[in-house]
Amino acid sequence: MMKRIAQAWGFAAILLLPNYVDMTSSAGDARMRFPTQLTRIALAHLTDMVIVAVVFGLVMAVLRRLKRWKTIRWLLMGAMPVFLLARNLNVFPFDVEPATVVRISLLWIAILLVVVRRFTPIAHRLRKFGSSVLAGFAIFGLVVAGQLVRAAIWRPGPQAFATPIATPTPNRPRLVWILFDELAYKYTFEDRDPSLKLPNFDRLRAESTLYTDVTPIADRTTRAVPTLLLDHQVTDVEYTQDNEYLVRTKDSPHWHPFNADASLFGMAKQRGVTTSIVGWYVAYCPIFAKIATECYWSNDDAQDRGPTWLDASYAENVWFPLRILMEQFLWPRQAVRDDARRNAEGHIASVRDVTQHALEALDHSQADIIYLHLPTPHPPGFWNRRTGQYAIDGSYLDSLDYSDRLLGEMLDELEKQPRWAATTLIVQGDHSWRTWMWRTLPGWSAEDERISHKGQWDPRPVVLIHAAAQQHAETVTTPTSLMFVHDRVAAEIQALAR
Repeated sequence: MMKRIAQAWGFAAILLLPNYVDMTSSAGDARMRFPTQLTRIALAHLTDMVIVAVVFGLVMAVLRRLKRWKTIRWLLMGAMPVFLLARNLNVFPFDVEPATVVRISLLWIAILLVVVRRFTPIAHRLRKFGSSVLAGFAIFGLVVAGQLVRAAIWRPGPQAFATPIATPTPNRPRLVWILFDELAYKYTFEDRDPSLKLPNFDRLRAESTLYTDVTPIADRTTRAVPTLLLDHQVTDVEYTQDNEYLVRTKDSPHWHPFNADASLFGMAKQRGVTTSIVGWYVAYCPIFAKIATECYWSNDDAQDRGPTWLDASYAENVWFPLRILMEQFLWPRQAVRDDARRNAEGHIASVRDVTQHALEALDHSQADIIYLHLPTPHPPGFWNRRTGQYAIDGSYLDSLDYSDRLLGEMLDELEKQPRWAATTLIVQGDHSWRTWMWRTLPGWSAEDERISHKGQWDPRPVVLIHAAAQQHAETVTTPTSLMFVHDRVAAEIQALAR
């Protein structure tokens, strides 16, 4: 009996691994992305594991009573590894081509058939070994359960804080640094689709310096942002249960705490320069709790905690992952649609929230440096440029349209302020549009396929710099590492400290 219970629990742990892996991995992805407690979501994942284990145990009990159980047992032994492999493809740290999965599956089934027909004693030993392996996965399941309990009792760091800032003189210099996540140079400026108008990017470009050949420093936000802030190439990040942000760098491959004092914001604090941060996806406020003057960060996206919602009820978060699981094998197209809808709805919530706080910061903050990390035009699609409304089936062009409208609102706000003439404005992407990644995920649209020429990737992010009082366009065509933005911000901090 205990072995059968262990088998059921082990099966549930492996089957549901894609749903909860980012809540239990050493990287602490879910903790690193969300400023709110994950209790209901962690408990929902645990409940799903119990439900799947009970159902598996009951089904197996029925099958064992059938006359053809011995044949069914061999069929399960052939099918179950293939089933679990296909289910967990997105968990692997590397891409596995569908053709490779087919070849591995056929090879396994062929080996099993040969062994069963010609080597009966070996076949029985293999069956017992397979049964023991499945039961052994129960240990993995127990470890996972413990990690989910830890996630349930985890308490996040601050989501927002503010210290009063004295009103500066109208001629005091200021830096506004705006990071549009995944803003690609090619589609914004170089090869803009005829159906897309970006009047506000063109408006800023007419009085700024545009860098046309920027070399990216990373293809993920979690590497690019800390690299820019530290001026050291960050290769990996981790967020501990105690909300400590750890990094590895190219120069130091061992984990060590992110040195907020050595960051650009730390440099600003040391020189008496005030900073206001509004961010997305990176745990800005816990990381810079003792550094920044003002801070707000948020993330409602669902991509790092499985098919769940932060604002959903416990029952909804129990049911929806199981529904998606059934759809993936019974109605795969419906599963893709439901998954895309869930991702888009979460991203819409992120865009709404961070946009609101970014505009409020530009309107009200008196800080010398205003840093805005915006979740646009980052996929999944969340906007319809033809209706001017949020939509769950938008494309990257639609997201660029939203980014342009938002940029226009921000420029209107900045230009009416007394400090505009003394303001340096940096608008950039942290990396380009990662067509190679999004093309394989739910939400990729026909328009995305068309404009990217079937997923061709251009790595260049946008970098536009408007110097204080600049009134003409300049262009830098020489290859330039995105790291130069760090040096430019550091120079602005030095100027502000004088």
